[in-house]
Amino acid sequence: MTKDIEKILHGCFHPKEGRPNLHKIPVNAERAGQHIDKAHKNLRAMKIMFENDLFDWTIICGYYAMYHAVLAALFKIGIRATAHYCAIAAFKEFYVKRGKVRPEYITYIKRAKQLEQKYANTLEKAQEDRVVDQYGIEVLTNDDAEWILEDAKDFVLKIEEVLAE
Repeated sequence: MTKDIEKILHGCFHPKEGRPNLHKIPVNAERAGQHIDKAHKNLRAMKIMFENDLFDWTIICGYYAMYHAVLAALFKIGIRATAHYCAIAAFKEFYVKRGKVRPEYITYIKRAKQLEQKYANTLEKAQEDRVVDQYGIEVLTNDDAEWILEDAKDFVLKIEEVLAE
């Protein structure tokens, strides 16, 4: 698994084609703070979406709350990410692998990303087919979304704690 992360990171910093998705930059505490602020906005949006039975958007907002916390953590160590998979790989390497964050935090964001991607794939299919009801758009339920309320909040608060060290 470590070799996989190293390979991904190498490809993110030094792609064979195109522009890098991870960039070494000066440490930027201000940008880190801005991403934490955005994470908190997404947590508030997540709660509103959940309270209004908009479970797909609950998951999307929860995922983005965690993603912005990841971006904050990376800015704190001088890395700017422009692709989700690269940001998550860098977070694994520089925070999880080094024991600054427990491995289950990576599980939180992966689970949210998978459900968010499942919803996005369903939306893409509906767009292609142009007949939403005929092709059975999946409806996410309270059970699909309820777990993210605590996971996303816990994730963002943990990153804030790590950044304060």
